[in-house]
Amino acid sequence: MTAWSDELLMRVSLSRFADPAPPAGGARSGGGMSLLDLHCLLSAMDTGMCRSLFPRPTLSLSLAIRGIMAGTALLAQASAAGAVSRGHGGGAGKSRIWSTAACMAMVGEDPFGARDYAQDWLSGGGGRDARHCHALALLNVGEEDTAAQELDDLAHAPADSHAELATPALRGMLAGEAAQAWLSAGQAGRGLASAEYGLSLTPHDPTLLISRARSLLAQNRADRAVADLSALVAQSPGVDPSAYVLLASAQRQLGQLDAALQSVSHALEKEPNNPAALLERGIIRERKADPAGARKDWQQVLDLAPDSHEGDLARQDLAVMAADPDSP
Repeated sequence: MTAWSDELLMRVSLSRFADPAPPAGGARSGGGMSLLDLHCLLSAMDTGMCRSLFPRPTLSLSLAIRGIMAGTALLAQASAAGAVSRGHGGGAGKSRIWSTAACMAMVGEDPFGARDYAQDWLSGGGGRDARHCHALALLNVGEEDTAAQELDDLAHAPADSHAELATPALRGMLAGEAAQAWLSAGQAGRGLASAEYGLSLTPHDPTLLISRARSLLAQNRADRAVADLSALVAQSPGVDPSAYVLLASAQRQLGQLDAALQSVSHALEKEPNNPAALLERGIIRERKADPAGARKDWQQVLDLAPDSHEGDLARQDLAVMAADPDSP
């Protein structure tokens, strides 16, 4: 069993959640995120799916997982009054203090430590917060199926002693996290079911609508994904650029290349250096017989994010293009 001092828990918690405001344009990196940064990441989840789910995607699964972690911001805020609980795990007569924020802070930096911490917390009588942290830790150590099931169970669970954590908005958020986890596990059908359940609680939530569209696209239902995302961007033009990139991916799969180029252009108007949008535009340009434009976009992805999933895909595309004797 891992020993955690109160001083260490406080230092870890503060190091992750000290800054109350996000930088302009939202956070895109993995470290030093504020609570609002983390929530922005949840709302900005995805711009496509991994290659195993549908052809020529634009989403890094690591970003999806960071996006799921972002939801912890809402729970941490909603349970501020009850974020610290006491258990009896450190020895006879000793009371141990458990912290939601400290556990969530460890998920990104030390997921195995977070898993052990959450397991100890659960053994000490931890409730919904401990289960939530445990699920996110499992997701980060590669146990996507188990994590997704635990998140799904939490979303459907009846209210416990922390009734504020069972509001429709927060249960919808948990359902959205479950949907993303199922998608990461390659189970698009279950991801769709989780997204649909979340939308039954919060019908107009953009993150859930995007999750549903991703699930549909992963099942080769691009026409339905286009319909959903077109309605979303029409009703909320200021929605995160990821919605426009995902819409472009779906339109491309339907052969609607002009519409796809227009959609991804909207994303790049909002975020000119968005690697996922640039990767998708390069794919569309290649399809439209513009290899020079595609090469430029993919090279820009490498310049911006060489070590990212998008960077890996851009590197592969440039290598294929270079090996093609017919490529100019």
